[in-house]
Amino acid sequence: MKQNNTALAGTERPVPPERRLRIAEVRKVTEVSPHMRRITLASTALMDFPVRRPAQWVKVFVPTADGGKPSGRAYTIRHFRETLCEMDIDFVLHGDGPCSTWAQYAAPGDVVQIAGPRGGFRLDPDVSHLLIGGDETALPAIGAILEALPAGLSVDAFVEIPEDADAQIIHSKADVEITWLPRGGGDAGQRSTLAEAVTEAEVPHDSGTVWFAAEASVVRSVRRHFQLDRNMPRDRLIVAGYWKNGESDFRDSEGS
Repeated sequence: MKQNNTALAGTERPVPPERRLRIAEVRKVTEVSPHMRRITLASTALMDFPVRRPAQWVKVFVPTADGGKPSGRAYTIRHFRETLCEMDIDFVLHGDGPCSTWAQYAAPGDVVQIAGPRGGFRLDPDVSHLLIGGDETALPAIGAILEALPAGLSVDAFVEIPEDADAQIIHSKADVEITWLPRGGGDAGQRSTLAEAVTEAEVPHDSGTVWFAAEASVVRSVRRHFQLDRNMPRDRLIVAGYWKNGESDFRDSEGS
């Protein structure tokens, strides 16, 4: 007998929690450094927001100039204050892109939509040393991770930034040594200084973890080094391309 599916024709699949859009309002704007602006978002919709690990990210949808469909990009949650229903998101002011442009002019009362959270960093209990690195797009995630690390862990961090003034003070219980790598006016994703610094650093093979995020081609060279040259176990290598030169809204299919 042929089943009649007419009644099901208008049925919609439930939206997964991490994809559900939530409206949030800009509560505060803070100038973190010359190239980074912190936007504090607030909403009662964040009351049950499942932020459980550092470096989780959300998709932020901002209004477009022509009033069309909101444009969305992925951004790391820098801080989350559950009791206040607030989150901080740090935006790199790089001069182009819908979200960066929006952040440059954002003011209290402006409204965006967010969906998430996803991802996040989880530290294996047997790891004694963390090698972490990235450019300014990864700095919010790096800061969130470092602040969440426990005492007794040894950390070497390498961060590429546009200029000296973009260095930040980051507190951590772990034993952290941060090396700032200013480009001094150079273009992001073009120089190999960051990749060289990370690939030359020491990290224990059996008790170390590597976390790295930057421009896709830089990430590719770092990933190849630790996979092929050092034979780093795959579960100890967390690398992802956060962006790619010449491509908007890049998604790293090789990210781990």
